[in-house]
Amino acid sequence: MKRLPRTQFGNPILRKRAKTVSPKLFGSRSLKQLIKEMFFTMRHVGGVGLAAPQIGKPLQLAVIEIKKTPIRPEVVPLAPTVIINPEILTVSKEKINDWEGCLSLPNVRGLVPRHKGVTIKYFDQSGERRIVKLHGFQARVFQHEIDHLDGTVYVDRMQDMQSLMTSGEFKRRILSKGLKSK
Repeated sequence: MKRLPRTQFGNPILRKRAKTVSPKLFGSRSLKQLIKEMFFTMRHVGGVGLAAPQIGKPLQLAVIEIKKTPIRPEVVPLAPTVIINPEILTVSKEKINDWEGCLSLPNVRGLVPRHKGVTIKYFDQSGERRIVKLHGFQARVFQHEIDHLDGTVYVDRMQDMQSLMTSGEFKRRILSKGLKSK
């Protein structure tokens, strides 16, 4: 399996709205292969989500897989999920500040406010329309990946840039005291 090169912060593709995936591509060999390679790449680097613009493809496509980790033992796992042409239908009024990182901005973390709950409509890789209600970390990951498809990077959503720090500093200051939001 081929690991795809990741697009790094500063690349213009990360700042443009990705193109809608044509229904003709649903279930195609090329889309299936791209999805397999995206999952492989995401898992190889320890991510929970990867959007097509992050591998240089301007498509409304992202892959997500959430597992419990020592850092986040409380998360609700999510089986491998493909989202194509997603749309956020509803958002909760309540927002939560929590730490985020990004595979396109490696070794950096920051506090990002996100809606606690969302309802999202998308198509899966077979072209089946799905509507899901998500809360907590799952909602956060979906919002993060959909932002990538809209040309937004998590630092754009930060309210306090002083929380932006390297992963090393994050481990020393935040993880050593237990993962806490501000």
